[in-house]
Amino acid sequence: MKRLIAATILTLLVLTPLAVSAQTTMFKFNQDGEFASISQSTDPNSNFTLNVSRNFSTGAGTSASISYLAFAFAPDFSTVTVTQIVGTIPSTAFTGVNTQNLTLSLDVSQLDPTTSFSQTCTIDLNTLSVTCGAGPTGTMQLSFTENGAQRTRVLALGEEITVGAFTTRLHQRSDNSTANVSGTIFGTTVSGSGATVGVNHNSSLEFIRN
Repeated sequence: MKRLIAATILTLLVLTPLAVSAQTTMFKFNQDGEFASISQSTDPNSNFTLNVSRNFSTGAGTSASISYLAFAFAPDFSTVTVTQIVGTIPSTAFTGVNTQNLTLSLDVSQLDPTTSFSQTCTIDLNTLSVTCGAGPTGTMQLSFTENGAQRTRVLALGEEITVGAFTTRLHQRSDNSTANVSGTIFGTTVSGSGATVGVNHNSSLEFIRN
């Protein structure tokens, strides 16, 4: 596990300055409403984090936003593949009338490239060479069911994290509960009781890629 964490940190530090062009990309989401999140290891060498939230409704219509980051290490830890998806998704892709039952049904090939980006990079941990390309095609099909085993309230959270060329700024107020999750991400089964559901209250997520 320590080796996995150390390699993950190294990957981010190496990946971000080399794989990203000089053009700055920025996405900001005003999140107000239901959200769901899950962070899980799909096998001893792979893990992912996913967050999806409804955005603030405007006269132009409603939408939702997603942030997904996944790592998959080779069995001999010689390479690691990193997939990152950030952006706006249709409101119809994230449904449910309350936090008791929420569903994500997203075909990532239909993401709008003007309001999102999707990228997969493979890093050789011996030579530190990086090869990047388009992100995966396929679907995310997840069902979240609130179980209420633990409830928390975030009164005011302000956080800025910069790793390499990526900066994430989070301002959050929310009511949270643990939840069960089941489904698939790109064909890989996801299940367990370690998910989170809740309601954002005028929160924001800003993602900057320099």
